[in-house]
Amino acid sequence: MKLKISWLKIPSDLIPHESNENEDLDVVAEGIVETLEQNQNENFELDDKLLIISSIYSSRIIEDLFSNTSYLLGRWGGKYYSGDISASIGEAIVYSFLEQRFSIKLTDIIPLRQVKFQGIITDTFINIEKYPKLKEFLDTEKGTLYTNIRSMIKYDRRTLAKNISKDIIISENLRYPDNYSLLSYLIEMKNLYLVVITP
Repeated sequence: MKLKISWLKIPSDLIPHESNENEDLDVVAEGIVETLEQNQNENFELDDKLLIISSIYSSRIIEDLFSNTSYLLGRWGGKYYSGDISASIGEAIVYSFLEQRFSIKLTDIIPLRQVKFQGIITDTFINIEKYPKLKEFLDTEKGTLYTNIRSMIKYDRRTLAKNISKDIIISENLRYPDNYSLLSYLIEMKNLYLVVITP
């Protein structure tokens, strides 16, 4: 599977942290979207075999998950557009990407989406010190990487900015001040936007 990856690393001090700074957060989110859209994409070939395994770790166990992707332009598109399907596809792709890029074992990923509706936790978290490639990428020796995953079958800029604002609030409650966040957005099954928030 071919993906175009767009990375953005931002330091914590660019994120508004006061409850009265919601408008500032919206401006930051819009700036993040604009930067991700304009960034030069990195081409990445995802190993399809990993997707079969990683789909087991998604929050919804859906039989033959990736057969749904072939229905994008067909009459069964309604199934493909379902929130459970798109969310599970997004999780499987991001988990596979993390394994392939940073050697993060799928068996170390603890899916937390089942309680995500409460708005107090990200989709998963990763112990940084276990993974040398991740330590090198983040330029740190320890900490936790709080990871959130969303998927959009049809791209909508405003929805993405709104989701980034929500995800920043949730992840900052966990990450701040000393840990890391990875906000992941799979767009139209071909683009993967990745936002890393550092201390």
